[in-house]
Amino acid sequence: MRTIAFDVETIPDLEYGKKNMNLDGLSDEDIGRSMFFQQLQKKGDEFLPIDLHKIITISCIAEENGIIELKSFTQLEHFINFIKDADQFVTWNGHRFDVPVIAFRTLIEHLVINNKLLDDKHHTDLKAVLSNGNISLISGLDRVSKHLGLPGKTLHSGTVVWDLYVDNKIQEIIQYCEADVLNTYLIYIHHQYTIAEISNDQLREKKETLKSFLSSSEHHHNEFIEKL
Repeated sequence: MRTIAFDVETIPDLEYGKKNMNLDGLSDEDIGRSMFFQQLQKKGDEFLPIDLHKIITISCIAEENGIIELKSFTQLEHFINFIKDADQFVTWNGHRFDVPVIAFRTLIEHLVINNKLLDDKHHTDLKAVLSNGNISLISGLDRVSKHLGLPGKTLHSGTVVWDLYVDNKIQEIIQYCEADVLNTYLIYIHHQYTIAEISNDQLREKKETLKSFLSSSEHHHNEFIEKL
């Protein structure tokens, strides 16, 4: 079985802002700030509707037959091709954010999606599962990760992604996204143990496999290597 744990990072859809929100002629930074401000005035917070999120990075861990890899994509099409044969998907809050964003972007980019991504039988949203559907009653990924002795988030908030984008620090965004998916994957395998899908020995083996991969790869997540 091929399992994909993934995480998505987004920025405002600047092209939409230019064409449809009377923001043409402004810099990308000013367009984004204006879109956030308009949303704040309209809804009381800056979180944009799903359709106004443009994906800039998707990071994922693929696990199959004891082999693991960590990949990051800046093009949605490349991610869609990578997951076309996947059997199981794992996210943190994916039902409410990551999956709807991907579904909408595949729609406007005319891409064919793996239908299992949209099927609850093949998608484990850990935030929903661990809170029994009451996601407002559980902490975010950072705190839950730290409960398990994991590093947690490398940035305080996903809103920092926009600031990094404005500063053209794409590699830092990728590192942040990869850290999130590493936390998500590790929470997942601990969850697998608690529901008796894997044994304690298998849990240790999965963690050792990940540690070995990170130690020999170019991803350089030393904070996770030290915790495994």
